[in-house]
Amino acid sequence: MVIVPVGSLILQVERERSERRFKERLLAEITKQVRRVIARCIEAMLESEVTELIGRQWYERRQDQERGWIEAYCGKCGSHDRRRFSRNGHYSRKLSTRWGRIEISVPQIECVCGGMVRMPFQTLRRRQRIWDDLDGEIREEYGWGKSLRWLKACVDAKLGGSVGLRTLNRRMHELARLVPSWQGEELQHVPPVVRVDGLWVTLMFDTGGRKADGLGRQRVVKKAKKVPLLVAQGGWPETGHQEVVAWVIGEAENEESWEALLTQMFERGICPERGLRLLVADGAAGLSAARRTVYWDVPFQRCVFHKLRNIWRAIVLPQGLEGKAAKAYKRRFIRSAARIWQAATEKEARRLQRKFCNKWALKQPEAIATLQRDFEDTLTFYRVQEAASHDGESWPAQHLRTTSHLEREFRAWRRRLRLAVLFHSSRGLTAVIHQILTRRTCTREGAPPGTWQLSLERALAEPGPGPFS
Repeated sequence: MVIVPVGSLILQVERERSERRFKERLLAEITKQVRRVIARCIEAMLESEVTELIGRQWYERRQDQERGWIEAYCGKCGSHDRRRFSRNGHYSRKLSTRWGRIEISVPQIECVCGGMVRMPFQTLRRRQRIWDDLDGEIREEYGWGKSLRWLKACVDAKLGGSVGLRTLNRRMHELARLVPSWQGEELQHVPPVVRVDGLWVTLMFDTGGRKADGLGRQRVVKKAKKVPLLVAQGGWPETGHQEVVAWVIGEAENEESWEALLTQMFERGICPERGLRLLVADGAAGLSAARRTVYWDVPFQRCVFHKLRNIWRAIVLPQGLEGKAAKAYKRRFIRSAARIWQAATEKEARRLQRKFCNKWALKQPEAIATLQRDFEDTLTFYRVQEAASHDGESWPAQHLRTTSHLEREFRAWRRRLRLAVLFHSSRGLTAVIHQILTRRTCTREGAPPGTWQLSLERALAEPGPGPFS
């Protein structure tokens, strides 16, 4: 524990005729005093770290001390022996915090050989110019959708100077290095049901060309391209809990991209041997091929919601029907079709399907053909539900027959991704997705506000792999 005597703060602000002017001066004086207190606290912590590492207080003789190896080392002779080290004054440097730019005195340590000792401070990293509190605030504001230029304007106003967009962007990209460990971590509890789907974002790609800007600098030529984010959401039907368990940035919704997602799921331990009972998805052709490669032995459920949406698009309106009447006609048709999958048993669902097809075969041949296509895959949930019932578990059908829960998850993703419009690198997109996942997880678990960013900052502070590439 370090005790920092703050003493009495003296605010020298005289009364003004203008109340607004008086409050402005008062606020400026308070900010000045807060910065002074912060600087004194940081200096006190640095001094306590020096005392702890070299093992003696100010003016304490080192001859009375035993030799000991410490993390600090001499930059000249390489020694780690603390008996060879002694204090050698301070040097002044500036540090940017969320309260503004402060000036602090950093203690220096000298070796008996004359070399300077490099200290592994925890309070302040070597060559650190922006302190951790401002780092975290920048990442948190970006996580809520603030643009880099908006952040730059706010930080510049705090510091009374200019911070580069590249400096801010680099702090966002630091989050991307957390993703490989998250994607490679084995799940402790495997979900019985996994829903997979994709959403599209705009990502810039390097074309390999170069062009000169207005100042004559050579810039990379990039091109925008729509790419899918393929996401897997695990579901526990008995409790209703769901969470994202895997995701990848694909090149397209082709077999290779889907196989990358399914392989990531398998490597995280999501397999039939550990409890996977059902895979739910739409009718993407690439997924069908990838599924046969990775999860050929897992029952597949064709999403009923996507099936109904395709039927909606295939409905041919009677001649002369327009506007609200046309929409009402399509709604009645779809509601009648939806009753097929609301049947209590698979046998009853098949009976309703045959009856529906016989009724509408001549009037709506395209819609009926769409309904009959892959119809067997839309009934898989009945068999899975029955198997769960034999094991003494009650699985509601709404958790088994559609990807609607994943679509609701995508709503939150789209709100954040649309604020960015497009992403200039996959690394930046990766960082944003990890922020979204962390915030969604903390919100779902009822954690206090701000916990999601605190968990990210703790993860960044832990030693790990280098920058994401």
